[in-house]
Amino acid sequence: MERYDIMVGNSLGWSDIMDNKTELKASDLRQLAIEKIIATSFLNDFKYLKSRKVLKKETKEFIFEICFGATKYGALKIYIIVESKRIKKKYSTGACFHSELIALTKKYTGNRDYLVSTEAERERVIQEIIEDIYTFALPFFKRFEHVETLAEQVHKSGFLPHRKRFDKFNPLTKRFIDFYYQGE
Repeated sequence: MERYDIMVGNSLGWSDIMDNKTELKASDLRQLAIEKIIATSFLNDFKYLKSRKVLKKETKEFIFEICFGATKYGALKIYIIVESKRIKKKYSTGACFHSELIALTKKYTGNRDYLVSTEAERERVIQEIIEDIYTFALPFFKRFEHVETLAEQVHKSGFLPHRKRFDKFNPLTKRFIDFYYQGE
């Protein structure tokens, strides 16, 4: 996959910080990282809700979200959430999948945070996040276009078959199967 050129616009950029030796809080550095991530062209179908720090896309049946959070150590956490509009009609929430972005990848380790506050790792980590969203999150969302096929797969091995038994018995997974699986 090729590297993505990212334009942040007129906002404060990394070079401004480095040229002026400006000291920023971890929250400011995370926000700059988020701005670089959401500026990628393949995320144009998503609407950014700045107050919630969420990229959101709706289809007729589902709501897809990429949520940006923080840890007390200055790291960026990224969550993937899928909500079903049909499930929401019956329950107070339509959530049928909720996980960290790193869980979609096959490089899942004990360290599940993206550290963007250190200068040495910042650009590499931002690029890694962009590639993880492109390579794992977007194809995961695309699976919901064929919900019957997906429901059968989820019934057999959960949403994340590469992570054996990770979500097979998760209440959200069970709810998704109850609504969409047509098998036995």
